[in-house]
Amino acid sequence: MFKKRRSSLALCPTLGNRAKDDRRFLNKVYLFFSTRKQTRAQPKSNNLVDLLRHETAKLLQADQQFVVPQLNGGEDVNHHEDRWFDFVNQVSNRTLINFANYTMNHLLGANVFNIFHSLGSAGGLYGLLAPYFIAYALFSKDRQFTRLVCRRFKATPRRAEFGDLVRVAHFTDTFYDTTGVALTIQQQVRVARRNQKHLQIITCTEEDPGQIGVKAFNPIGVYEMPEYTEQKLYYPPLLEMLRYCYENNFTRIHSATPGPIGLAALAIARILKLPFCGTYHTQLPQYAQFLTGDAAMEELTWKYVIWYYDQMDAIYAPSESTRQELIAHGIKPEKIRLYPRGIDIQRFSPEKRNGFLACKYGLRDICVLLYVGRISKEKNLDLLAEAYRILRASMDQAHLVVVCDGPYLADMHQTLEGLPCTFTGVLKGDDLVAAYASSDVFVFPSTTDTFGNVVLEAQACGLPVIVSDQGGPCENMLPGKTGLMVAASDSLVAAMRTLVVDSNRRRVMGQAARRYMEERSFDAAFRKMWDLYRSLPDTHGETWFKAAGF
Repeated sequence: MFKKRRSSLALCPTLGNRAKDDRRFLNKVYLFFSTRKQTRAQPKSNNLVDLLRHETAKLLQADQQFVVPQLNGGEDVNHHEDRWFDFVNQVSNRTLINFANYTMNHLLGANVFNIFHSLGSAGGLYGLLAPYFIAYALFSKDRQFTRLVCRRFKATPRRAEFGDLVRVAHFTDTFYDTTGVALTIQQQVRVARRNQKHLQIITCTEEDPGQIGVKAFNPIGVYEMPEYTEQKLYYPPLLEMLRYCYENNFTRIHSATPGPIGLAALAIARILKLPFCGTYHTQLPQYAQFLTGDAAMEELTWKYVIWYYDQMDAIYAPSESTRQELIAHGIKPEKIRLYPRGIDIQRFSPEKRNGFLACKYGLRDICVLLYVGRISKEKNLDLLAEAYRILRASMDQAHLVVVCDGPYLADMHQTLEGLPCTFTGVLKGDDLVAAYASSDVFVFPSTTDTFGNVVLEAQACGLPVIVSDQGGPCENMLPGKTGLMVAASDSLVAAMRTLVVDSNRRRVMGQAARRYMEERSFDAAFRKMWDLYRSLPDTHGETWFKAAGF
């Protein structure tokens, strides 16, 4: 871990080179637990101290690498400390899995007082992890001091030879998804390499495909949402992430999620005293209400979301409507910045119109209405299905194509039964672009999207768009020029009918949409975003040294 300083600044609980004392302590621990060879049942209590005892006993009994005789003699200090780190990491991870599952189950059941009761025992787990937190905090203090000295005396840190001094660790739980947020982050990784910027994605996945610019940790546990089985919460290995971020000398921590991975990002930013920023791109409170039908759950989610984002030094909102919503719920306006979003205008282009839908699905000589996005209830797809049913009752020139997958798929199938509608499933790469370019009108009725990346993709491919007058998507089109903005189901029907029957208006709007998107290249947007990172003040480290005159 700390190869040059470990003997004097050890990270193990003994805080020094005391292998003999460690062995004596471990002998006592192992002897205590070895007198209880019978397997213990899972403790009924969810007190963290009880969980710690239980998991420590299980680990000592089951894993021979921690048996005391193997720690005796012949090991250097570094190896000895690695053993301690592994031991504490495994015990804390196992304890956190139990505690996190207990918390999530009671949260979804609205048993808030039970959660508060169990939180009162968190001191036991913190006591186990505190030596590591303190050590990393002290080392970060030294690192901050070195940076400030270099700045004061105009010296150049050694890492400067590799380019930009800004090094961003971007935490996300959706990197491998097919959502607009995930695809945007994937594109950022590619553009960062092209522009020689140090952007490292940090996430969790059960199967790491391996990718440059991405560090995927194995989750210590997974929680599946009962109301949204396709959406999983990954519990991150906090200590491993902390060690990784310290050793890679990041200067900014960015969180794209308030979930467990985002909480790990917050903890790491505080321990390492780094600027902490994040993007608010998912309306979780509204989604909670949509999925559960419980207004109290929406209010509870809002309280948590505001608490989380209020910990940040800067919040990046994808649209003005999202910014105003955060302000209305109590976030200070000066914290919120609009961040630029762009589109790959070479990839998404009208030139990719190649008859893909005609060849693969037989859609010829008909106006194709296209929807691309997660097929889920909160996207207002019940509204789209009903509007399409009304439209087809009065004309037969339209055909609806739905691209992607999601939990509302079976219901939407049933609603549109007997109507001409094509469900393609998930499309990627050239097939996705060809589906856009080979369609005629893009329809996106969602009111909960904070941005709506698909709206940019459709316009870049030369399609007029129909969007709701609520949320972020309506800020990414020109009403009456690149598409139509609607307020309710009846106006959605009217908008679709208008563009289906008027091919000349579709053509004019589509050309305007393409010109509008040519002003929003992804590379230019990324460079502006990097300037926002660079402008973040390093106040967490500098406050340590103001008294010294730096």
